[in-house]
Amino acid sequence: MPRISGSRRGDGVQAVVFALEILEYLAQQQASVGVTELARAFDTTKSRMHRHLQTLVGAGYIIREDDTERYRVSTRLMALGRAVSENFELTAAARPAMREMRDQLGHPVVLSQPTPAGVEILAMQTGKSTLEIGVKVGSTISYNATAQGKVALAFGDPATRLKVLNSKLQADTPQSIVDPMKLSEEIEKVREHGWATSPNEALIGLNALAAPIFDAGGAFVGVVAIVDSIQFLGDPPTPEQIAMVTDAGKRISRHLGYRPKQAG
Repeated sequence: MPRISGSRRGDGVQAVVFALEILEYLAQQQASVGVTELARAFDTTKSRMHRHLQTLVGAGYIIREDDTERYRVSTRLMALGRAVSENFELTAAARPAMREMRDQLGHPVVLSQPTPAGVEILAMQTGKSTLEIGVKVGSTISYNATAQGKVALAFGDPATRLKVLNSKLQADTPQSIVDPMKLSEEIEKVREHGWATSPNEALIGLNALAAPIFDAGGAFVGVVAIVDSIQFLGDPPTPEQIAMVTDAGKRISRHLGYRPKQAG
């Protein structure tokens, strides 16, 4: 994330940019953040950071927790993010297939796209269970420990795949794939089957089943997936689950104008 140097932080445009950077930073955190940590992250003083935080609190985009005096994003900011994401062509094209798959299978449905840092969650349809399972819209998940990441590596940019395979792979759980050779073999299987899973790899007890999405030019642009407890989304998934997810990927791709090349 770009940072504004201390000498440039002031009023006007630079103050607006700085406030947006604070919102972006808070949105990426898994827990609330204190003033000291924020000041350190942005290389500024606590008093200056506090002034910006108070402005954002007043605008309703972040919340100050009274018991901890720490800050987190508000539902108003999350609603704004959802509204913006609706304007993206991929999200709009995916909504009908996502809703239908949720209605028929009952699992939470997630739409995501690749980024340099990982796979970013664009949209989500909550499942039908009384116990809610899902991922935060706007968050970024890893390439090596998620079904979405494996699909992105299998069908996406070869440069990204090479970069990931040559990097130090992080383990989210003991089941995460951290051996580049094993991950490479997994990628080949995903490319062959057209779908990927990640049982217990991102979180113990959780599984995901994901399929690719292509645009009119045939380029990989995103991933559609179902996510649920491994009790309901097993290893391997049922034929019905596989068929629904892969079909959803194909339907969304068609909405984007994708037409697979005919053999021969």
